[in-house]
Amino acid sequence: MNQDRRETDLYRERILKAARQLFHEHGLDGVSMYMIARTAKIGQGSLYRRYADIGEIGSDLLRDNTEKLLSGLEALTNGPSLQTKRGERIKVEGHAGRKDSYLEYLRIAISRVVDFTDEHAELLLRIKSEFTGKKQLTQFEHPIFERLNRILTGLFRQAVQAGEIREVEPPFMGSALTAVLSPDLYLYQQKVHGSTKTEIRQGILTLVEALAIK
Repeated sequence: MNQDRRETDLYRERILKAARQLFHEHGLDGVSMYMIARTAKIGQGSLYRRYADIGEIGSDLLRDNTEKLLSGLEALTNGPSLQTKRGERIKVEGHAGRKDSYLEYLRIAISRVVDFTDEHAELLLRIKSEFTGKKQLTQFEHPIFERLNRILTGLFRQAVQAGEIREVEPPFMGSALTAVLSPDLYLYQQKVHGSTKTEIRQGILTLVEALAIK
């Protein structure tokens, strides 16, 4: 590794460590780029060369967790069986005697995204807000939500083709479900309606269950 690369990696570690500390102490809304640079003991120019805003820092903080989530969801579209959180492989009886059910994959995907959103809702909202503030059309253009949208669209397409759900437009349903799973709606349900994670998850699952062919 050359000197420039080592310095870049060192700066990144210092920035992320400082951001994590400050978010914990002051909350997301109480932290500025200036505070992060000062705590990381680097110049603001060095910080802005790596991150345009706090949303980008947040994306980097969640990078490993996000990759684990999305890679796991992508595996659902290919696997012949389902994998539980404990790593167990299970067969699922699907529609018309199928051993694997894409509707069940959708249920699992929803549950995993709800768990992820519940754990990181405030930071995900900041990432989304900073991104959409740069004049992008919607949250769906952010790499996290774009990839999630693609995964959900694929699962809807497979469920339709397998005859497990009614005829729907998979791209529309993928985008609609991505919107329903967004952190701002999640926090709204929690803070305004007092909904629990379990209630939010069940509400979203009910929307998908309505499409099932009995």
